[in-house]
Amino acid sequence: MLAYLARTLPIVVHAQFRQDGSLISRIERRVLPHELDLNLHMNQARYAQVMELSRTDWVLRSGAWDAWRADGVKPVVASQKITYRRELKLGQRYTLESRCLGLDGRLLRFETHVLVGDRVHAMGEVSLIFIGPDGVLDADALSPLVEPYLAEPLEVVDWRVRR
Repeated sequence: MLAYLARTLPIVVHAQFRQDGSLISRIERRVLPHELDLNLHMNQARYAQVMELSRTDWVLRSGAWDAWRADGVKPVVASQKITYRRELKLGQRYTLESRCLGLDGRLLRFETHVLVGDRVHAMGEVSLIFIGPDGVLDADALSPLVEPYLAEPLEVVDWRVRR
């Protein structure tokens, strides 16, 4: 629990001061020694952790968290998939870029890219369900809550970002 707070608290505090309504979260990071595995690159489990930090930044900065809490709903991860393309080594700088893409029934599709320059090193896809006072929201109830926060997907061709 303490490790989670140590990772998350700086993101939460920083995001509270940057509530700008942005539909895309960008966080700059560097690979730290405790994130390495035996191959001396970032451990695969750390990718999920840093992607969660990016989603946390997004939900706070976009204003979605305040809106969803006011409506009495909370997002919960229903599924997660990470595709690894290139390794990240000790001290290497990278950017996490996250955005919500759309609805798939009662699931909100969320995407995070781990970028070094224009190269995609990993991509995470997360589906979120929303729980309200009466249980899981259906697609009709969810749609008006999430539509204001949807963004265009990041254009990636051959594992490179096209801007």
